[in-house]
Amino acid sequence: MQKVQSYLYPNRVILIADLAGFTVENTIVYAKTIKIYQGVDNVIQFDIQNADQKRLELITAPSITQLKMNLMDSEGNALPNSPYTLLTTSTKGIATVTIPRAHTATLKHQFLKYSITGIDALSRTVPLYTDSRFSAVGNIDLVTSAVPIIRTSTVFDRFSGEINFMGNVINHTSAVPCRFYEAIASQTISFSVKLSNFIGTIYVEATEDSTISVNSFTDAVKLQSMTYNTATTTTLVFNDISVTNAKSSQSYNYMRISWLYPSVSPYGSYIPTSFGTVDLVTVTH
Repeated sequence: MQKVQSYLYPNRVILIADLAGFTVENTIVYAKTIKIYQGVDNVIQFDIQNADQKRLELITAPSITQLKMNLMDSEGNALPNSPYTLLTTSTKGIATVTIPRAHTATLKHQFLKYSITGIDALSRTVPLYTDSRFSAVGNIDLVTSAVPIIRTSTVFDRFSGEINFMGNVINHTSAVPCRFYEAIASQTISFSVKLSNFIGTIYVEATEDSTISVNSFTDAVKLQSMTYNTATTTTLVFNDISVTNAKSSQSYNYMRISWLYPSVSPYGSYIPTSFGTVDLVTVTH
């Protein structure tokens, strides 16, 4: 039997305020690296002491008040929501700060920097130190793999076209992968297509080819389609399309949205602006 222990304790960091000239050194061997996690609200607790290891008053002068946390990238550039205000607690010398989950949602795994400043009894902005060697900058390890990631939708707003053997241009999105390396693979894919004054036929096509080449969709299966004979502005939805070929029981590896404007001459020439546009295609797994 495997036994796993987990711990619930405050993410606490000791800070030193230089109020007595370090006559008695509160020696911290090294500055603690803080770990924060993407996908949750991170609460960090600071234990603010003087050089005699005594906690300081944080609410009223003469001591350290108006504490703020400056959050920076590795180059020292401030993050968009920095600085953060530290909140005092009922315990003397203890203050907390919360970094909301939304503030780290778009960041990559990286090491960040932080510093803490406050206002002293002489109304000066002063730094607090992470050790007795006057290090005012600490490190934060942003971990992005602790909470499951929900795949976001893919949006296409640029498309390509090719001429078929009839001389008509077929427009399409890039190929959309149907499978990913996941514990539970996607079973369906949905497409949302924003149309403006569109006339023509729009459809979903799929291929079992394992890699994409110029011929991958030559014999593609047309799964669903819609034809508009008059100018239509709408959002067309192809919902919950199975990634499994019902005839072969094999998985489709790629799908895409394609559309064809009507021909206006025996030679298949057309005026694209006369038949509206496809503005956006949103793909959801």
